[in-house]
Amino acid sequence: MPRPMDKRQAGSRYQRGVTMLIVVVAIAVLTAVATDFAYNSRVDLQLAANQRDEVRAYFLARSGIGLSRLLLRFQKQVDNIQIPNIGALLSSLTGSSSKSGSTAPGTQQSTGLNIQLWKLARIDCQMLQMMVKPPFGIEKAVKGPAPIRGTDDLEVASKMATRSFGGFNGCFLATIGDEEEKLNVNKLNGLQFSTQATVARLLDLLGDKRFDFVFDREDANRVKVTPQDEVINLRDWIDEDETQSALNLTGQGDPFVKGFSDENSFYDRYVPRYRTKNAAMDTLDELYMVHGVNDRFMAAFRDRLTVYSDINSKLNINTDDPLLLRLAILSMVDPTKVPPQLADPYFMEDLIRRIRAARVLPGMGMSVNDFGALLKLAGVPVNASISANVQGNRLVSDKTSTFSIKSVGEAGSVQKTIEAVIRMDDQALGRLVYWRES
Repeated sequence: MPRPMDKRQAGSRYQRGVTMLIVVVAIAVLTAVATDFAYNSRVDLQLAANQRDEVRAYFLARSGIGLSRLLLRFQKQVDNIQIPNIGALLSSLTGSSSKSGSTAPGTQQSTGLNIQLWKLARIDCQMLQMMVKPPFGIEKAVKGPAPIRGTDDLEVASKMATRSFGGFNGCFLATIGDEEEKLNVNKLNGLQFSTQATVARLLDLLGDKRFDFVFDREDANRVKVTPQDEVINLRDWIDEDETQSALNLTGQGDPFVKGFSDENSFYDRYVPRYRTKNAAMDTLDELYMVHGVNDRFMAAFRDRLTVYSDINSKLNINTDDPLLLRLAILSMVDPTKVPPQLADPYFMEDLIRRIRAARVLPGMGMSVNDFGALLKLAGVPVNASISANVQGNRLVSDKTSTFSIKSVGEAGSVQKTIEAVIRMDDQALGRLVYWRES
């Protein structure tokens, strides 16, 4: 028979079971604490890395803005270079004579260079890397791509290698746009001749058949307007009075005349209610406040309208946008002899193709005189005030002083975008007109 277990042996076995339970619970608690500590450490490290990359991306984007302003400074210097009697010089070199390049005896015609440096140069971290020597011990390149997401040139940006600049591993890409090739909405409240030209071109743009979808449906506020109504709404937003305007399309006198109704009646229906600004617009997003402007309107016309250029600036003819190029052509036409073929879309498309073909090299602009000569060759009469005095006309130009810059900086998984508008005046790097960070 087995001997019965005494009390000492039973108590010892009971104590060993409690000890094991305490050890298991302690290990579980310590494991949970260690896991939570490791997780918090990883989170804190990632937050710190993201904050570091955010600072890097921000200053890389600012580097793109600064480098763009420096390039625009060079562009201004190139624009001020005048070559005397370049037409006669080219004629003597080619052994041919040209009416557009000939001048009267005893006179000289100076022509500026139309080299658009801001279109030729690619402003990114690789360009800056060639200008700045990296510090000692920092590699010139780091393995692996560093694409700038959301840029227009995705194929080239995806192949961009990460560069080390000043110890910052990241990259930036800046793009420059011409603000004076667009229609300035603030000119609707300018001088009479400027307002007439702006109204005519704005009606041409808004009335294009390709944009019928913008005006043929009601928006979320059950608002439906016509192109003429929208031009009036834009004018009433920036003019000084409280009376709704009306369009005068006779071509004689002021294109806007005073009506009888209150221009704030549209905005009294909104929740919350507000009133017209009765001053010039400061940003393009302010267009959303104008009655009749919705997402469809901005999607169609945002890249073709501006409020940043000077109210006395001229429409630049050196644009790549076919719609804006069409507006430049219409601005050159003699208003008393408008040919009927301009209403033919096939004729206009062929004329735009000829103008593009005349630009021999990318980044080379065209002078107003050469632009007018092409129109005359196509049988389009040119405004006498433009053809008589190239530098003194009040409608079009081949130079620009207001530029928009979009710079995207990327470091790690963080991306920063800075949008700026620079007006190249007497200041060294131009005057800042608009600044936005996102």
